[in-house]
Amino acid sequence: MGIDLTGLGSVADFAKSIVDRVFPPSASPEERLRAETQIAQELGKREDTIVDAKAKIMVAELNQEDNYTKRGRPTIIYSGLAFIGLVHVIFPIMVWVVMTMKEQVVVMPQLSLPPEFWWAWGGAVSVYILGRSAEKSGGEVQGMLGKVYGMIGGIKK
Repeated sequence: MGIDLTGLGSVADFAKSIVDRVFPPSASPEERLRAETQIAQELGKREDTIVDAKAKIMVAELNQEDNYTKRGRPTIIYSGLAFIGLVHVIFPIMVWVVMTMKEQVVVMPQLSLPPEFWWAWGGAVSVYILGRSAEKSGGEVQGMLGKVYGMIGGIKK
């Protein structure tokens, strides 16, 4: 069995595994197929409900009066910039000053943020940039880029 990038096969496989576990082996193939189809449909409805709820939450957050919630994405970006500045600028300067004051040989320690920070922060910045681009365009972007902007911003067309 290959990798399912669309997620469609995984829903069908999950429905089939439920039917295989619950239905007796003596059940007819038609009954099993009908049950698999119904379970897959219900799972699809559930997934649609979750996506719609997420979109409604995003819209509600953007429409509320609390400015902090509206600028939550920039807060993540600014926090990341602060950590980068601390680890790569402020801490090395502090070590250099302390070592110089002690009249010791200045050996700069190797400080770095973990790769997970760079992946998470880079992803947040990328989503923020795409989301802001979608907001500025007014949702008028067509094609694949418009679909990506719509998924990030929760805009349905």
